[in-house]
Amino acid sequence: MPLNSGRPVIAVALLEAHPGNVRRDLALDEEFLASVRELGILTPLRVTPDGDGYRVIEGHRRLAAAIEAGLAEVPCDIATDRADDEAGQYLDMYAANHHRTDLTTLEEADALFAASAAGASKTRIRRASGLGKDAVTAALAAGRLSDSARDTVAGTGYDLTLDQLALLGEFDGDDEAITRLVATFAHGGNGEYVAELIRQKRRDAAAHADLVAQLEADGVTVTDSLPEPGMRLDLLQHDDQPMTPERHAGCPGRGAFFYPYAPLEPVHYCNDPTSHGHQNRYQAPSLSLGEDSPTHPQNDPASSPTGTTQPQPPDPTRKLVIEGNKAWTVSGTVRQRWLTDKLFPRKTAPKEAMPFIAAQLLTRPGPVYDNLGHATGYPIFTELTGGGYKPAEVTAWPAARLPLVLLAAIVTCYEEKLTATTGKMTWRTDRPTEFSSCSRQDAGAYFRFLASIGHELSPIEQAVADGVPYTGEQAGDSLDGSTEPTEESDESPDADAHVPASVPGSANPDDQVPATAE
Repeated sequence: MPLNSGRPVIAVALLEAHPGNVRRDLALDEEFLASVRELGILTPLRVTPDGDGYRVIEGHRRLAAAIEAGLAEVPCDIATDRADDEAGQYLDMYAANHHRTDLTTLEEADALFAASAAGASKTRIRRASGLGKDAVTAALAAGRLSDSARDTVAGTGYDLTLDQLALLGEFDGDDEAITRLVATFAHGGNGEYVAELIRQKRRDAAAHADLVAQLEADGVTVTDSLPEPGMRLDLLQHDDQPMTPERHAGCPGRGAFFYPYAPLEPVHYCNDPTSHGHQNRYQAPSLSLGEDSPTHPQNDPASSPTGTTQPQPPDPTRKLVIEGNKAWTVSGTVRQRWLTDKLFPRKTAPKEAMPFIAAQLLTRPGPVYDNLGHATGYPIFTELTGGGYKPAEVTAWPAARLPLVLLAAIVTCYEEKLTATTGKMTWRTDRPTEFSSCSRQDAGAYFRFLASIGHELSPIEQAVADGVPYTGEQAGDSLDGSTEPTEESDESPDADAHVPASVPGSANPDDQVPATAE
C-alpha cells in the first residue's frame, strides 16, 4: 500500500461505495470537481476492509468526484474494527454527516434506521448520535417512510423535523393524510392537531362500519341518501303517535342514511310512508279527504311544514355544532398530550408562568375558584404530571420547581372544566355563559397563556383565544373529509327549506340555533 504524505492511499478501483449510503444527492457541482482535478482528494475517505477491497463508510462524494476526475488513488483512513460491524458503519455515516447542512433530516433518519436494522440497540444509537429517547424513536419511524411519502417530502423543498417525519410514517400509505400533513407543515404547523383529526376520523369510520352492520343485522336498509318517496321518521306519525325507530321496527319500509358530518347518527326513514299507513305528523290527513284528492297533504307538498316530503340539505348550523364538538374534543386530546409530554417534564417553569399564576390566584376566575381547593385530587392532575407531584412532599421540592407545581394545579382546574360534558359549550357563542363549565373569556385567557409557552393552538382554540366565533376548519376541508358545498351547488343549504327548530320532534333542536350568534 503506497503512502502519500504519511497517509495510506488506496487505488480507486479497490473502493466500493457503501450500499446503504444515506446521502441521496452527492451534489457533484463543477466547482468541486474542478478542485479535485487540480488538487486531488485532500481529506481522507474512511473505509473498512471488505473482501479483496474496501467499503467506503464516509466520503462518498469525494469517491464519486475522484472517479469523475479520473484519479487512480485517494487517501484513506482504514477502520478495521468496522469490518464486521455493519451497525457501526451506519452510525459512523450518521456521525460524519450529522452537522453538515446539506444532509437532510430524512437522510440522517435513514442512517439510524439502517443501524437499527443491522442490530444496533436504541441505547447504542442514543449514545452514538447524542439524540434523546423520543428523537431516536421518531428517527426510526421516519426511516420506514415509503418511496411515495419520500417523494412528497422532497416536493416540499424544505427539511422536516424528526417529529414531523415520524407523523408521516404513522400515516404512510394514506396519500390523503400525507398530503394534508405536508400542507400543514408548509404553513408552519407541527401537525399534531391534524394527525389527531385523522386518527379520530379513522375511529369514526370503524365505528360507523360497526353501526351499519348492526342496523343491517336488525333489518334496517342502509342507503346513501333518502330514496323516493321516503320521509324521515321525525316527520311521521302512525295512529296519532310520533314515529320513532322503535315504533317503526315492524314496518317493511325501514331504512336509514347518514349525513357525512355525522357518521354515528343514523337518520331513520320509511321508504314509502303512504303505502305503510304513516302520515306526515305536522299535517295529518283529514278523514274527509281521500288519498286520491289533489288537496290531500301527501299529494300537496306545500302543505308540509318543509314544503316537500323530501329531506332538505343538512342544516349548516347543526353541521357546525357537530364538527365544532369534534374539533373541541380532538383539541383537548392534543393539548393534554402536550402538557404531559412537553410542559410538565421540565425542571423549571417557563418565565411566563409566574405572572399567569399570580393573576389566576388573585382574580380567581371560575375554573380556579371552583376547583383549586381539590385540584391535586383529580385524576387529570396525576395524568398531566405523571404522578410525580405529590402534595405531601411539597417541602422537599426545590424552589425553582415550585412554580411548575402551582401551574400544574391551575392547569388541572381548567382542563377539568374544559373536558367536562358541559365544557363543549365553551367554544359556542350562541349559549349563555352559565351553560358552560368554563366561560369563553376564561378559556381564552388560558389558551393565550399556553400559546405563549409553546403550545400550538388548534383553529377552535385560536377562535376562543381571539374572542371570535369558530366557523369551522379551513374552507373546503371539513372534519369528515368531505368537500364543502359551494353556493352554486345543488347541495347548498337552503335555510327556508329546513324544519324550523321550534317544530316539535325535530332532530337535536337544542343544536339548531345559529352557532355564531352573539
